[in-house]
Amino acid sequence: MALVAIKRLQEEYERILLARDMDGEMATKLAAGFVEMANEGTYSHGINRFPVFIDQVDKGQIKLNEVPKCVNSMGALEQWDCNFGPGVLNGLICSERAMELAREHGIGMVGMRNSNHWMRGGAYVLKMARQGFAGIASTNSIAVMPAWGGKDHRVGSNPLIMAIAGDPPVVVDCSMSQFSYGQLQNYVLADKQLPVVGGFDDNGELTTDPHILWENKRLLPMGFWKGSSMSIVLDMMLTAITGGNSVPALTEDMGGEFGVSQFLIAIDLSRTMEKDQFAREMKRIRDYVLASEPAETGSVMIAGSEMQNFIDKHEKAGGIEIHDEIWNQITAL
Repeated sequence: MALVAIKRLQEEYERILLARDMDGEMATKLAAGFVEMANEGTYSHGINRFPVFIDQVDKGQIKLNEVPKCVNSMGALEQWDCNFGPGVLNGLICSERAMELAREHGIGMVGMRNSNHWMRGGAYVLKMARQGFAGIASTNSIAVMPAWGGKDHRVGSNPLIMAIAGDPPVVVDCSMSQFSYGQLQNYVLADKQLPVVGGFDDNGELTTDPHILWENKRLLPMGFWKGSSMSIVLDMMLTAITGGNSVPALTEDMGGEFGVSQFLIAIDLSRTMEKDQFAREMKRIRDYVLASEPAETGSVMIAGSEMQNFIDKHEKAGGIEIHDEIWNQITAL
């Protein structure tokens, strides 16, 4: 493992982006987005996926200097065409717009078509939560898992992502597969078995071997038939709301995971509950859950509560530990 300082990681990302003629200000903002995700513990998307992102740039699938534009306004709902620009910047720009709409209407929604992988989807609803909002988001993907009862992969991972203001904010970034492909890669790189079954082997038997699932894409839907159904209906909603590409279109027509459809919803909580009451109720829920008797296998947790621990860990260590294979890929770009 290589220990890489946060500043060095930022500089390396910027170097790579600028070498591909990206606007300087946009390159700094995009690099910072990747670094923030890694610093908050999402290595799978803040670091491991960066070489894949650059490969898509080099293939012309991602247009580094394109920005999203509103193409249809319907009050609290807007459709934006992201013009195949970087997904991270699309998410940051459109989350700001969703909050502007929410300040005006109480709720704001931006449907995004022709976007690209926005890495950690939780980043955009977390941005909302840190400004006092509740946020909901989703994105589709190429087909990466079978529908329930099927064998070949016809369904996207299509996460449902939510966050709400609090101290700290709570954020849930939930792929519809039991393990996201990013998490699966973490286990492949570490050559470790999954802690629970993650999909089916080539004989149709449940397995914890990440190497098999990385190759055959027979991932297990989260919640079995429930996750499969959620993934399908989310794809239908994403396609209908954005007017963009569906999972079948991405898989069969586009031939890769670019030009995806996404949406972001912001809810202005200052309109729904008095500030002190909101703080009391959120604290009550948190305290009630954390007062649970711990199970034998670990401690009680609330999603998002570990982010500061990762930040503190990296500060103490003087950087982030990156798998040698991934760091070599990045520095060679």
